[in-house]
This record gives sequence, C-alpha cells and structure tokens, in this order.
Amino acid sequence: MPDENDTQHDTPDQRQADAPMTAAQRRAKAMAEGKAAPESSPAPAEKGRRRGKGRKKKEKKKYDSILGYLWGEWIKPLGQILVIVMTVRLVAIDWFDVPTGSMEPTIMVGDRILVHKWVYGIRVPFSKESWIVRWGTSPNAGDIVVCYSPDEGDEVRLVKRLVAEGGDTVELRDGRLIINGEMAEYTEAGPSVSKFIDPVEASKFEFLIEATPNDRHPIMLERTDPQSIRNVPPFEVPEDHYVVIGDNRDNSKDSRQWNLTQNEWGTSFGVIHKNRIQGRAFAVAFSLDKSNFYVPRFTRIGKPLD
Repeated sequence: MPDENDTQHDTPDQRQADAPMTAAQRRAKAMAEGKAAPESSPAPAEKGRRRGKGRKKKEKKKYDSILGYLWGEWIKPLGQILVIVMTVRLVAIDWFDVPTGSMEPTIMVGDRILVHKWVYGIRVPFSKESWIVRWGTSPNAGDIVVCYSPDEGDEVRLVKRLVAEGGDTVELRDGRLIINGEMAEYTEAGPSVSKFIDPVEASKFEFLIEATPNDRHPIMLERTDPQSIRNVPPFEVPEDHYVVIGDNRDNSKDSRQWNLTQNEWGTSFGVIHKNRIQGRAFAVAFSLDKSNFYVPRFTRIGKPLD
C-alpha cells in the first residue's frame, strides 16, 4: 500500500482533460457533436444580406404623360442618332446613289457609293463652294470624284473620273486620252470587267484597260456608230480646274460638253473648279440590280473603287 505521504503524479493526457476548455475548443466540440454550424459558414439569411450589400436597385423612369414617355423613350434617342448621322454625312462620309451608266463598267446603275468628304477639307454645312478649312490636298488624276454639275445647277450631283489637272495638256483622240503629249496605254480587258452588264448589251462595246502614269482602270467604247465626242484637240487645263470624263466614253455628259455650245463640241474641254468637287468616291456600300427586280448584287458590296 502506498505511503500517504507519497505524491501522486498525473499523466499528460489526464492533465489536458482536467484543464478548462477554451472558447475555440468548446466550438470545435460542439461542431463535432453537430450542435453548431461552423463559423465560416454563415446562415442562408446572412449570406443573402451579404450578397445584396452595396447593390442599389435601378429605379424605373416615371413619366407624367404619354407624350413624356414618347419623348424620353423614342423621340429624344432617335433625334440624337439622327444628329450624329447628319453630322457624319455633312462633314465626313456621304453616300450617293448612281442613277445612270456614265461610269460603267467601274460603277453600275443601282450602286450606292461611299464618298470621302473630308479628304480635301471641311466644307461649310449646306454650302456648295465654301470651306471651313482645307488640308492643302487636291484631287489627283485618276480619282473618281462626286461634283456639282457646272451647267445644270447646284442640285445635280455627278460622279466622274478626273483625267487632267491644272497645268496639264489633255487631248482626246478616237476616245483615247493623251496627257502632256503621251497617250495612255490600252489593253483588252478580261470578261470579269463586264460581268454585271447584260450580255447582249455588252456585245456592242469594246472593253479596255486604260493605263495612265497615275492610274489604271477599265473603260468601254461602242464598237459601231458612236454618237459621242471622241476627238478633242490639245487643251491646257487652267489652274485650280479639272477635266473629268466618264468611263463609259460614248454615254457620258462631261467635260466634252460642259459650258460649251453645241457648235463648240469637239473643239475644247469644259472644266470644273476645285470648289465644285464634293469628295472622292472610294467604295460601293451596296448595289441593287434595277433591271432585275432590284435583286441585290452581293458581290459588289464593299467593292473598292479604283
């Protein structure tokens, strides 16, 4: 029997069991017995409160009348879009519907072409010849330009090819250009050039590639009995003026007739001042075949204009 004076020694496990539990230990024990949820997993209601914290519900606009509703939801937004579109058309890019075949085979009847209006400067809105600022750039030979007619009034816009600039000497011989004493080079064009023209109509024309020092593009000439002006003697173009002609050489009213009497046709060129040029055509926006129930010509959409 142990002596009553002997000291009783506890084991470490016994001392740990007899020690009072901390708060963390009590929570862990309760979790083990399934009596409490872990601290890191808040109740569903608390989760909902946390998720919605900081969010503000969007209030629906209220209108006092149907007119107020129409103004706020329809008229005002559409008006803002219209102002943006009109500004772009007045200053930057415009589009132009082509009603005639004077630029075939490059531009077809039914094409709607895009026009760079800012390429030469910024024009005063709604004006024909006044500019806010000019960049110092000018149209170049070979450009396809949209211009106001010099003899049919300001409401008539035309699309033509610029063939000679101020200071150039230009001549036309049997429908072919001679610029500063050098005749352009002409080669037969491939069948793809005339693929959008009715085959029966196309058989009446000769399709050529006209190459000048600044440009290379297709033209068309009637094979028999042309009724146009095919010959014009050498003519020096005045400064700040241009000579423009259609690619459809025998079916275009252009510098061969502008500001000239019928008796003067074939003796000189009519010219157009640089301020009458609205911009440079650069692409086909879309195209409708007016001779075939306005069927879209999908392969022409986005076609660059050379």
